[in-house]
Amino acid sequence: MRKVRRSKIIYRCAALALAWTLGFTSHAAETPDESDVQEIQQEIDNQQQEIDKTQQEIDETEEKQQKLEQAKAEMENYLADLNRQYASLEEEIEDLNQQITDKQAEIEQAQADLEEAKAIEDQQYADMKARIQYMYEHPQNSFLEILLTSGSFADALNQAGYAASITEYDRNMLEQYVAQKEAIEDQEAQLQGEKEALDELQASVTAKQNEVSALASSTSGQISQHVTQIAEAQADLDGKNNTLENQKAVLEQLIAEKEAIEAQIEAAKAAEIQASLGDVTGVRTTETEYVQYGAYNASEEEVTALAVLIYCEAGNQGAEGQLAVGAAVMNRVRDPRFAQGDIISVIRASGQFSPVTSGRFDLILEQSLDSVTESCYTAARRAIAGESNIGNRVFFRTYANYPSLSGLVIGAHIFSYTWNFSE
Repeated sequence: MRKVRRSKIIYRCAALALAWTLGFTSHAAETPDESDVQEIQQEIDNQQQEIDKTQQEIDETEEKQQKLEQAKAEMENYLADLNRQYASLEEEIEDLNQQITDKQAEIEQAQADLEEAKAIEDQQYADMKARIQYMYEHPQNSFLEILLTSGSFADALNQAGYAASITEYDRNMLEQYVAQKEAIEDQEAQLQGEKEALDELQASVTAKQNEVSALASSTSGQISQHVTQIAEAQADLDGKNNTLENQKAVLEQLIAEKEAIEAQIEAAKAAEIQASLGDVTGVRTTETEYVQYGAYNASEEEVTALAVLIYCEAGNQGAEGQLAVGAAVMNRVRDPRFAQGDIISVIRASGQFSPVTSGRFDLILEQSLDSVTESCYTAARRAIAGESNIGNRVFFRTYANYPSLSGLVIGAHIFSYTWNFSE
């Protein structure tokens, strides 16, 4: 339905332009009217809504992409930290493995020492048993017998002391070897305990390393997922940006079509006015209506707004017609009957100027400011400077629509001091 309406409007505009080119009257083709303007304005509004929607989607997608990029960067930093932890734990495990190897070697040496001590103890015990058995099998009855069989008393003492020394020696050596064996056993037990502690520590560190490895693997997976999501978001953005550009191009085309329709409507009105007014169009009716008021201190925003309104109301008229519209606005600024005391307020007063009511004023102000001619800016500055070619009149209408009204006719408009145009 949209395309049908637009095609209808474009066809009518083209037909009218062709008719003018061939020199036919305006009845040779169907002239666009305000309903056509309203239809295409609705198209423009709908298109602007689509643009706003697409822009919002782009903003949301960009925000999502930025969050993904930030999360990806944070995960990459986290992964780098995990890799450092993993490398540190790996070094710690290698050190523990070396400590365990060294501890195992100490245990094996202690076990060898223990076996040797046991062998010496067994040998000592066997020797002691043999000597005891010998003394048991060859007993000495008494010291007197030893004395009688010895060559002298000293020899007897020596023999008795020697036997006692051997017995004492055997006992001392046996005790010494037993103590040494027990010390080695204690050392072995201690080494075994230390090795078990190292084994437990190694198991703990290995478990920690496995945990870090699992976290690193999981983080890498999440990073890959984010990379995919970022790429998808970028592809989505590219598509939406292309859509936005196409929508803007359509909007520009619609605006251009609307301006063309409005221009043709204005041209048709101007032609009718030209035909009905003859020599009066664009000419002051009396020299006494030309006055100079005090200048108004306007901002650039106000100059622009007044120039746009002049363009909308009298852009297709001469300098006098454009100045007359600007002067009417400035007369209202100075007239105490109007509550508005500045240019913007006067222009935007409810129901006063049809281009403002229809939305054309804001459309040109916001999107087609380049179309406003320099002559409209000149007329705005002249009126702001206090120049008026309508006296202090404050009301105007399209003269062709009200030919019976009384007032000052300049350009396509009739100007009056009162709203009922009673002069």
